[in-house]
Order: sequence, then structure tokens, then C-alpha cells
Amino acid sequence: MLFEGTMNFTLILSAPFSLLLPSKSLLLDLFSSLYPFVFCSLASGSSGNSYFVGSGDEGVLIDAGISARRIVKSLAENGISMAQVKAVLITHDHSDHIKGLPVLANKFRLPVLATAECLGGIASHYLTKEIDQELFQAIRPKQKIILAGLEINPFKVSHDGSGNVGYHLRNNQTSLTLATDLGFLDEEVIFYLKKASAIILESNYDEEMLEKGSYPYHLKQRIRSSTGHLSNADAANFLKKHFHQGIKNVFLCHLSQHNNLPELAHSSALKALNGNGHKLPELIHVLPRSNATTLFHL
Repeated sequence: MLFEGTMNFTLILSAPFSLLLPSKSLLLDLFSSLYPFVFCSLASGSSGNSYFVGSGDEGVLIDAGISARRIVKSLAENGISMAQVKAVLITHDHSDHIKGLPVLANKFRLPVLATAECLGGIASHYLTKEIDQELFQAIRPKQKIILAGLEINPFKVSHDGSGNVGYHLRNNQTSLTLATDLGFLDEEVIFYLKKASAIILESNYDEEMLEKGSYPYHLKQRIRSSTGHLSNADAANFLKKHFHQGIKNVFLCHLSQHNNLPELAHSSALKALNGNGHKLPELIHVLPRSNATTLFHL
């Protein structure tokens, strides 16, 4: 059985079981040795999203919006077995983030971690209602999780899904923040982005392409809204205002199939850095929509 933590404790998970322990010494022991910190994108876009973050020989998936078969195959191509995956963290309950969950979670008995609101959405979604709910683990924003050699901090983001969160993950030598599917960057999101050495930041649409595109007016307004998506300009504006030398990698994610181009997202981010005196094009990576990346050692 899986248990829900409280705001006063660190949630320490050892898949498929969890245990509430307020012990600071155990937390320190988990980070007493140096471990490699790795990341790869399995898919990133409006058709499906999934990412792997690992420390040492273990890790977690963030979202499972592509088929379980593709996830297993793409991980294997990067030398990662499903035995190394200890849980799936979910950002929100839209289909491009959860549609691979039923097969993946049920077959491999993977805990599914998300907010209670998001888990409710997953349980009632026609694509995911067959998931064994014994695998569900409710988490809360600002509730620290220890899992697979990682300290994981969920934080709220503004989107029109259920119980939407981003994630900050770290081991004792580096950290990564994922902020995708959000309508704007508030102070809390900016805080977690600035404290990471690698950031995965949504750059969903080019404003001109969206405006001139074929989407109906109501959908364009939804995308632009405070509960919609970040544009290339939004991502660039964050980099212009908040980039610092501690940020070693910028991964632009969740590009729209119809309203963006990789070269537009990249050039917008690069112009922001160059305009702020940072000539670091090698730090900017545009994640492919449909293909997996190789493993980044961060």
C-alpha cells in the first residue's frame, strides 16, 4: 500500500512502497556520495511528452504521453532498463502527458505520483481509467520527495489541467527544473528555474504563426491565456531577465506542431542571451517533438 505524506515530513519512497520518515540524517546519507545526473527526452510536443531523469543507476519518468512500447524502446536505446525506473511523475492530466500510463504502470508496477486533483483526473479519463489505483501516490506542491537518489520538489503551475505542477529534481551535485504547460511564469516558478543548473522550459508557440494559423479564435485565446502555454517570447524573456552563469543547459520543450518551428524557438532564446551579453549557443537545446534524445550528462 502507498501512503500520502504530510507537509511536515519528507516523503521518502522506495518503489513500490513509501515510508514517512522525518529523519534528516537519512536524507544526508542519500546524498553522501556523488552520482552522475542524467536526462533524456523521449518525446516533447503537443502529440506526446515523456522525460527521464536519473541519478546513479536509478531514475524516474516525468509524464508518459506516448506509448509504453516507445518509452521502453527509447530508454533501452539509451542503455536504461525499466528496472531502473522507480516511478512516473505526472505534471497534469491532459492526454499528451498520460496516455501511455495504463500499460506502463500496470505492466511494470510503477508508482504514479501526482497531486490528488491530477490523480482524480487520471482515474476518470477515458484513456487512463484502467490504471490500478493501488499504484497512485498523492503528492503536494512544496512537499519534498526522496526517490531514486533524487530530491524532488513539486511546485504549482498555471494551466487548465487538474492539479498542475512542475518539478525541481536534484542530487548533491546538480539540479534540473521542468516547467511546461503553463500560461505564465510566476515568482515560484521563476525561483525553481533560477536555482537549477539545467532547465526544461516550455517554448510552445510563435506568436505570429499562431495569429496567422488556422486554429479557431477560441483555441488561440486559450493558448495565449494565463492558463495556456508559454510562447517563444515568454521563454526568451525569462532568459533575458534571469539567466545566470549557474545555468549550464537550457532545453526548450513542448513545441507546437502547427504554431512553431525549432529554429524559431532556438533563435528567440539565443537572441535573448546574446542581447544580455551571453554568447552561449551551445547551452540551448530544442527538444524534438517525436524522437528521443541521447542521454545528457548534466
